[in-house]
Amino acid sequence: MPTLSSQPDLIISLSQDRVKVNLSGNTETGRAAWQTSFKVDSIFLEEQIASSLDSALLENPSLMDQFQCVEVVVLDRPNICLPQHYLDSGILGDIAAKYFRLRAGDTLTTDPSENEAVICYTLPTKTMTMLKEYYANINCHHLTTVLWSNFSSQQIHPEKDSTRLYIILASETLILLGEKNKKLNFSKTFNIRDEADLVYYSIACSRMLKAKENWFVTIADEKGKFVMPDDSLFRIDHQLSLPSLQMLMSQYKVCES
Repeated sequence: MPTLSSQPDLIISLSQDRVKVNLSGNTETGRAAWQTSFKVDSIFLEEQIASSLDSALLENPSLMDQFQCVEVVVLDRPNICLPQHYLDSGILGDIAAKYFRLRAGDTLTTDPSENEAVICYTLPTKTMTMLKEYYANINCHHLTTVLWSNFSSQQIHPEKDSTRLYIILASETLILLGEKNKKLNFSKTFNIRDEADLVYYSIACSRMLKAKENWFVTIADEKGKFVMPDDSLFRIDHQLSLPSLQMLMSQYKVCES
């Protein structure tokens, strides 16, 4: 079981429409746990994220402390899981460009994953540079990486050649992950406006993947704005409750990297 010291002191969650700041409590220093969030209307642009962080600093001066572990968690950037050898051979960018758009000014970022794979995604280079001005020791990981690490290590895998679809809600973001033969073979995020969107995208992706199992997943401190209706046509085979994002990230050992 991970210890409290291995959990991030501060998590900054980024999505296309929200910046969330989550400060962990510390009994030794008397620091109280605290969180806030801000709406944004630009996709990961440094000006709006900086404005949100400045507002958070005004609300809670404890955010000016020196922290041992500060993490950025990306919720909804397009991502793909690819073999590690593409990175080692220097062709990862060419392969990733076949799956999502690499814009000018973006940096291709990779997170280590299971089975000698990496999860890659892009972030605006200026945004990461700006975040390091607030916290020089800041690290960044995609939520897909953290979730897949838990599913790979903590859950029983589906039987051979059958696909399992994980449905995860974080505020207004729907995250859909597909697993087959112990590999992450599908990852997609949607911004949803109502329960109809939630049902539609879940059904569409489940049918596309021909999923044998549908798992509805909740994270303790990342409540979804919507819930799957009881009378929905979408079949949920299992409900899975995960611990807080801090605990999930400590299991992934982000603070030891």
